[in-house]
Amino acid sequence: MNHKRTQNFVDSKVQGALLKRIVCHWVAFFIVTAMSIILLQALLSGPEGSTLGERIWKEAGEFTLVGIVLLCLFPAFLLDTIRFSNRFVGPVGRLRKFLRQLGQDKNTEHCAFRDADFWSEMAEEFNGVADLVEAQKSEIARLKAQLQKAGVSARK
Repeated sequence: MNHKRTQNFVDSKVQGALLKRIVCHWVAFFIVTAMSIILLQALLSGPEGSTLGERIWKEAGEFTLVGIVLLCLFPAFLLDTIRFSNRFVGPVGRLRKFLRQLGQDKNTEHCAFRDADFWSEMAEEFNGVADLVEAQKSEIARLKAQLQKAGVSARK
């Protein structure tokens, strides 16, 4: 199945939770990295006679450009995370839809995932189960018809 997804959020609850975790991890990483680099540079360099506070302030100013670049890249990381998560969130959502149809006794098509999606074997396994359910429904209908022919009342 080669169709491209047209929406980024397939399951906003799951993908939203994933984004919140990534934002928290990224913010923690950014703060710890910035503080480490600034403090290390301030401790290891700087002109003699300047105070530690002055050296920290100087190094923080030098880190500003790196910080701005990292902040500019952050939205791209989030968008990539959303798009990547579609490869596992999309198949689960599609499988849930087909399970709902099967559970409501509707005619269920064969399930297929996109080529790049994870867990494509789940679609094949679902299709096997759906085929089995359809075969059993046909057999039940055939047996009910035989019972009716024989004059025995079949329960629904």
